[in-house]
Amino acid sequence: MISELLSVSTPLALPAVSLAIAVYVALTIKRAFFSPLSTIPGPFLNKLSNLPLRYHTMTGSYHAYTTQLHIKYGEVVRIGADFISLSNTSDTRLVLATHGFRKGPIYTTGLLLEENSFATTNPELNKVRRRQIGDAYAFHTLRAVEDLVVDAGANSLIKVWDAALAEQGDKARINYFYSFHRASFDVVGALGFGQSFNILQTGNTEVIDHMQNSIHLKVLSSLLPFIWSIPVLFKEKKKSTKAIVQLIRDTIDMRKKLVSETGKPPRIDVLQKMVDAKDPVTGEILGNESLISEIFLMLIAGTDTTSNTLSWVMMQLMHYPEVYRRVTEEIRTTFPDTSQTISFNEARSKLPYLSAVIHETMRINPSVGGFLPRCVPAEGATIQGHHIPAGTQICITITACQHNPQMWKNPEVFDPERFLGPDVTERLKDVLTFSSGVRVCIGRNLAWVELYTVLANVLRRYDFELPENAPYGPHKLSDKGVPAEIPGESFIVTSPVNPKDNCWVKISHAKA
Repeated sequence: MISELLSVSTPLALPAVSLAIAVYVALTIKRAFFSPLSTIPGPFLNKLSNLPLRYHTMTGSYHAYTTQLHIKYGEVVRIGADFISLSNTSDTRLVLATHGFRKGPIYTTGLLLEENSFATTNPELNKVRRRQIGDAYAFHTLRAVEDLVVDAGANSLIKVWDAALAEQGDKARINYFYSFHRASFDVVGALGFGQSFNILQTGNTEVIDHMQNSIHLKVLSSLLPFIWSIPVLFKEKKKSTKAIVQLIRDTIDMRKKLVSETGKPPRIDVLQKMVDAKDPVTGEILGNESLISEIFLMLIAGTDTTSNTLSWVMMQLMHYPEVYRRVTEEIRTTFPDTSQTISFNEARSKLPYLSAVIHETMRINPSVGGFLPRCVPAEGATIQGHHIPAGTQICITITACQHNPQMWKNPEVFDPERFLGPDVTERLKDVLTFSSGVRVCIGRNLAWVELYTVLANVLRRYDFELPENAPYGPHKLSDKGVPAEIPGESFIVTSPVNPKDNCWVKISHAKA
């Protein structure tokens, strides 16, 4: 019976398979060489397939790979069969200016939780969510809890580093990447979970480990959504995601119970603002699952982005001694009293060179390195003379934009002077670290408060220098003749590669 079925089906199956292959090949050739995108330069393989794009996304090398493609091919590059990338910030701001270019489907593919203010392709949901939770990240909210940010951030770093000096002597060896990373988690714990996680003090990194697993799982599931339906795949990462969700759920329940029992919240922090969130236009409140998703987002966006920026600042200061000398001189001259905590407003208003250092770090080492696709609307688009058909995905490659030699003189050189002088406001429009337009980062104010308070206070209190065996520093030059940077890897955010070996400094108390 089986042999009879095979004898009948095989002659029918082979032509069908052959036809399917022929159709696939024909469509691939048409898409590669006869579509409107065929005029856009790029590697040959990328015109045929999205596989190179997927590979570099999954390996954390998308930002570096695409930046090199732009250097070779220009400001508009075809990086996939139906993907292009832009490196001109004027073009990029045009795409980001309105909701007309919707976020690509990768934002919601393999989504771990409900859609949130970042992970949604629905402009209306984004607008509603920003109205609901925008006040949680407003400067007036953060000013009211700035003491929590400083205690969990700058003050905790000072306690831990002072203890290291007491133990090790006049100089102590510290890993700045792990220190900043743990401090940022503690800040988010204090603001969004009711109390600091105390990771910096205790060294217990369980929450961080779970969060890193969750981030990697999101990247993988957005490219390979089937992994959720196969229980044996990435079991530990899935377990970590469930653990984080349960932590958030428990935190919300505890806060609501406390308010119910006492009749008032213990404090008006970011957590309470989110629990109380209501759309001022419609009166719609934030449902529990949506609340969980937004706090989950805060744990990602409020930790890795800020801590990595702090790490990149430290790396650049160690690679450019004259910049380090100048910024510490500014801070210590302006605020000589080491018993005084430098506030956010004081640092931002009175330390212009520190501001320039932060902005230049954000330019040369943007914390977000993913490809952030936007879909071309039904009417299509024209960019630099190229007709881009509807449905094409335009990738917002921030690293490529901010390393574009047509827009930045000697873009590989760390030069804070770019952000001093009368044209600084115009220059800052070309720094897209917090995105731009209608989707500008909702939590950027929290990042600013933490960046300024941490850097101003630790750079005043300590002297920093590289260890003698540092693998990167002024002694190691790139082919451009400038200090070679620690390579970065990007899984949503861009981190220094191998920080356990590459991110060490020696600290000592600053000389009076």
